[in-house]
Amino acid sequence: MNFSISENDIELKRSNFLAAKESYLLNVASAYYDVLKGVKSVEIAKANVERLTKYRDAANARLKAGEVTRTVILRAEAELSGAQADLVRSENLLKFSTAVLARVAGISGEFEIREKEASESRMNSEEPESLESLKQRTLADRVELKAGDMQKRIASAQVRHAKGSFLPTVSLAGVYTKMDEDPSSSFVNKESAYGTLSINFPIFEGGLRRAEVREAEARQRQAELQFEDLKKSIDIEVESAYLDLRTQAETLKSLADQVKFATDNYNAVSKQFEYGLANSIDVMDANTLLVTSERQLAEAKYNYQLAGLKLKRATGTLLATVNTKQQAVHE
Repeated sequence: MNFSISENDIELKRSNFLAAKESYLLNVASAYYDVLKGVKSVEIAKANVERLTKYRDAANARLKAGEVTRTVILRAEAELSGAQADLVRSENLLKFSTAVLARVAGISGEFEIREKEASESRMNSEEPESLESLKQRTLADRVELKAGDMQKRIASAQVRHAKGSFLPTVSLAGVYTKMDEDPSSSFVNKESAYGTLSINFPIFEGGLRRAEVREAEARQRQAELQFEDLKKSIDIEVESAYLDLRTQAETLKSLADQVKFATDNYNAVSKQFEYGLANSIDVMDANTLLVTSERQLAEAKYNYQLAGLKLKRATGTLLATVNTKQQAVHE
């Protein structure tokens, strides 16, 4: 009985180790995507500084021609200064995100982040399984559920072990001795062997065994309730990750269209400003819309990819996916 409990305990610790490993991989992935967001944020901030610099130069040219007042230049300088401050903040945030990734992944020294571009059409074509199918697969793949089920088995075995203390115990002992002496004597027993068989009955133990049985049964009920609660929690986790992935996928295309329209709008308004057909407010509004839409698209793209990993973590397939990709790389 104790050997069986020890085997189950070893399997339980193994499942807990795999669960911790999956959580660690997701933390590394989250830190990695934070770095990618930082890189994209710096790129957007630099492009914003370049656009506002061109706008300021265009405003200066129109001021010299007497087509605008000095307030337009002051507004352009203020917007450019704000964009430069945003660029500094983005660069510092990128440095911090890189340091966090190095800490989480255990990387020392300089390292380079390479992003594998996922085509927009491929991301849009990726359709996750149905929610019910994912929930059913989670019951078989999620290591926390396996650990919970193992905990139930251990608790059940402990109940049987505690009840076994009411049964009589049988013990058998044997002794064999041999003596060899020189000079020998006829009165010496040179060889002897005997055995004892004893049966012990628990007659009075002060209620200790009953208390141990009740305690073991209480732990068993606790393990069963914890397992059921864990199933419900994981069920909600899978549904939340699934809906988050669907949300990110559905908004991704809309945000990509928004960036395209905002870019065309800014280019048109900038041309109109150069020829005196638009004012500075129109240019600032168009630029703000472009920057905002670019940031939202970058956020949604990386959130979508991270949501896919979170869904795999929720269904218990993240570690298996990583191992499969590592084997493919080595082969």
